[in-house]
Amino acid sequence: MKLIFNEQGDKAVVITEGLADFLMDKLKDLLGPESLEKLKSQLGLEDKDLEVEVPQDLKTKYNFHSIPDGKNNFRSAQIEGSVLPAVIKKFGIKNIIRLNGDGVDAKHRSSHEPLSISDEKKICESLGCKFHKISSHEGYKEGEGYVGSLRKIIPILSEGNTLIHCAHGADRTGGLVGGYLKKTGKMTDLDDLWNYTTKYNGWKRMIDSGRFFGSGYDKYADTFYPMDKMIEKFSK
Repeated sequence: MKLIFNEQGDKAVVITEGLADFLMDKLKDLLGPESLEKLKSQLGLEDKDLEVEVPQDLKTKYNFHSIPDGKNNFRSAQIEGSVLPAVIKKFGIKNIIRLNGDGVDAKHRSSHEPLSISDEKKICESLGCKFHKISSHEGYKEGEGYVGSLRKIIPILSEGNTLIHCAHGADRTGGLVGGYLKKTGKMTDLDDLWNYTTKYNGWKRMIDSGRFFGSGYDKYADTFYPMDKMIEKFSK
């Protein structure tokens, strides 16, 4: 994590990762979420200035990334049980939202060990965090996406210190994180949301090959990019 305090022109003071984590924890305890938001505004800090730097191995192996909302939230694929406790501790995770099921849906890659819903819940709760199993397919409305699922995840992500994931951290996670960022005003431009989301999945390739619309993946995207506007922009 890096906090940058702009002073004059290009002058800045950069606080190292360890000290920044310590200071942010203390500020949260002392000020509470609302006062912390006011302090960020007074210091001229943006949400991106408060993003935690994620090690490359987690990005590569588990599609693990910081969500650009300034709340210490993360998104990922299914993390293996042998790795999850270290991730919870390192990043201060207080909530886990799981969108994927059991069986073949319980692992990211064929070489990974699956992690069942019940076992992930046990790991999470043993480390003092809350576990939330939420379907990513609740209450679909064309032009608004999976509004039922979105309604459930927004309050949890708004608390901060939350990891949201599905099996691959790409499609279900991508659609709902995009919807969360849009609904909370953290990112509202449709093309920015599209470009952010498609960094972590294969939707652009599907668009290029004419396989996106009608695939079901378009319904995930509809949660942040209205279907009619997507069709107008991306249909060949």
